[in-house]
Amino acid sequence: MSGFLTLGKLPNFKVKRMKGDRVTFVLLGGTGDLARKKLLPSLFNLYKKGKLDEFDLIGTSREDLSDEEYIGEVSTALEEGREWEKFRENIRYLQLDFYNSEDYGKLRSHFLECGDHRLFYLATLPDHFDVITDNLNKRDLVNDSSKVLYEKPFGDDLQTARNLNQCVSELFPEEKIYRIDHYLDKELVGDLSILRFSNSIVEPLLTSNSVNHVQIIASEDFGVKDRGEFYDRYGAVKDFFQSHLLQLLSLVGMSRPKKLDARSIRDKKVEVLKEVKILDSMTGQYRGYRGEKGVKDDSKTETLVAVKAHLDNRRWNGVPFYLLSGKNLARKYSEIYVEFERPDAGYPAEVGNLVPNSLVVSIQPDQGIYFEINTKVPGKMSTEPAKMQFCHSCHHGPNTPSAYENLLAQAIAGDQRSFVRYDEIEEQWKVVSRLNPSEPVTYRRGKVPSELKKFITEGSWHGLEG
Repeated sequence: MSGFLTLGKLPNFKVKRMKGDRVTFVLLGGTGDLARKKLLPSLFNLYKKGKLDEFDLIGTSREDLSDEEYIGEVSTALEEGREWEKFRENIRYLQLDFYNSEDYGKLRSHFLECGDHRLFYLATLPDHFDVITDNLNKRDLVNDSSKVLYEKPFGDDLQTARNLNQCVSELFPEEKIYRIDHYLDKELVGDLSILRFSNSIVEPLLTSNSVNHVQIIASEDFGVKDRGEFYDRYGAVKDFFQSHLLQLLSLVGMSRPKKLDARSIRDKKVEVLKEVKILDSMTGQYRGYRGEKGVKDDSKTETLVAVKAHLDNRRWNGVPFYLLSGKNLARKYSEIYVEFERPDAGYPAEVGNLVPNSLVVSIQPDQGIYFEINTKVPGKMSTEPAKMQFCHSCHHGPNTPSAYENLLAQAIAGDQRSFVRYDEIEEQWKVVSRLNPSEPVTYRRGKVPSELKKFITEGSWHGLEG
């Protein structure tokens, strides 16, 4: 059971390395939003927590910056102080054009002063992945101790994902390849596996005999902000459904792996993805989206997607899975909601209406797990729903590691359990290719479109309506 307690957790050890070996991070796209807002703060947090001692960080982009100018830019996202002054000593900047093979030669001279344990993080659009991969290989920069990390989305569709997988796998073995899906290492997603497989009262309930339906929701109360150009290219289906929602579905639906290693866990997730049958889908676009910066005036890109699916296996036979992602809805939250079959109708009338029991894994903003059960109202022969709740931050404190902290720590350690394998990526895109939604409906900011309310036939969207 102890193995499950490490799944999705920040390793409680310093990464084992050969004496004198430093970790070298190369951020390809080092001036972008992802690097500034997520990657650099996560690396800094690892450093402050003693998880990262000897390291070098090389930021790269096409911009002409000095080391000090680059450090000045990234420092705006970091908490300055004595630890920052030490951290910044290890940061360097390199002007690099992804498409200029000669530029990659400059990295080699930097590496002369760095350790052999190299992590190349491609914090760029997928358009650049194949070119960067090819140039890293041509310049022989990826050694036996290296890992190459690819940010999502990995491809634009099934064919581009296959082409990219082929390109990457021809140059690097799978054990060097780390495909990112940061939802896989949010703390509560890791806790889902613990909840299922280490509690004998939970796992037997998660079958078609007990479950009425499952909802997997990622709702946001804001629009595209400054990501209009990027978002208009991908939309809710490719930005969220293809990756985060399908990965959550695979974690909920998978059967117990024989081992807790990366291969066994990912084998089980692939099995689930192959069993996904699309029953229905719809999309929406919030009013005013076409006026956002970077968005085309006649854009039909969806900002909301809802999918109804079944898993074609004995365990989940006939259980509807509802998956939803949307921007500018009423509230920001992500959760997995499992509603069990309604209680037997044979209770005395004075007991009143019994609500169906439910299990909720809340991912954000409040991390926690709770069961909702029926309890007796004191002094009356009637019932009311009550929550049996585990509050993650209440128990472990508010400063649990971010998803990117966990992922970076696991990549350093060579643990691939929270990363996506090549066949998972392709199976996810196969599911996307089977969607056939109609033209997006228009909805008002903060409002649930009527079409979405009607989409779910087993009750209502949990936490979204009312």
